[in-house]
Amino acid sequence: MKNYTTLLLDLDGTLLDIEVSFFLGPMVEAMHDCFRDILDMDRFRKGLFGGTEAIMVESRLMDSHKVHQDGETNLDGFNRVFSNLTGMDVPNIEKRFRQFYADVYPTLSSYGRPVVGASEFMTRAEREGYTLCLATNPIFPTSAVHERVRWSGLDSDAFCFIPGLETMRTCKPSVDYYLELSSILNVNPAECLMVGNDVQQDLPALETGMGTFLVEGQVIDRGTSDLKPDARGSLEDLGRLLGWENV
Repeated sequence: MKNYTTLLLDLDGTLLDIEVSFFLGPMVEAMHDCFRDILDMDRFRKGLFGGTEAIMVESRLMDSHKVHQDGETNLDGFNRVFSNLTGMDVPNIEKRFRQFYADVYPTLSSYGRPVVGASEFMTRAEREGYTLCLATNPIFPTSAVHERVRWSGLDSDAFCFIPGLETMRTCKPSVDYYLELSSILNVNPAECLMVGNDVQQDLPALETGMGTFLVEGQVIDRGTSDLKPDARGSLEDLGRLLGWENV
């Protein structure tokens, strides 16, 4: 495997052992409790999933080569669509989601567990001098991403950047997401290795010139992509491919 300076590391299913069903069931039910007095579950789900889908479908960048300029953030886009679909005003939406992520979300930690070998991999990657960026899909506030990093048993300080709703203008699986990250990191995409478990969301990094490694164990493949990773296996296998001794 070629030399890389930067590792882009997915979180859910890669560094954190967590089922996709958590985000569709228990989390949504707990989240709805903060909206129950104003929205029934059907209307809430329409707003939540409609807003999330909207920000994943289209980049909000005005110019892919000027990722810090213009364009609404993912948070702005989500709030706009959620408001349109539910009739709630944005300040009330933001207030209730802040309440959920501050008071309720941390109580759901039992749904997430550390991935075996992830802590050792991170420690070795730091020792080897790699720039480490958390490359999770920014459909959650940064505070919620930090919380899930805690569930993984890792330290957020190990990452030079953690994307979130309020800091990004793109989402996976858009190629623009990977270009935005590389721009924020001020690194050539060819110097980056994207490490993740989702074929459709993580492998589009290939189209920017990035390398890709598919982490096995919780692979997600919807069967809608012909993209193939440069390599696949466990995090331990990745260490060997990177030339680490005594992995």
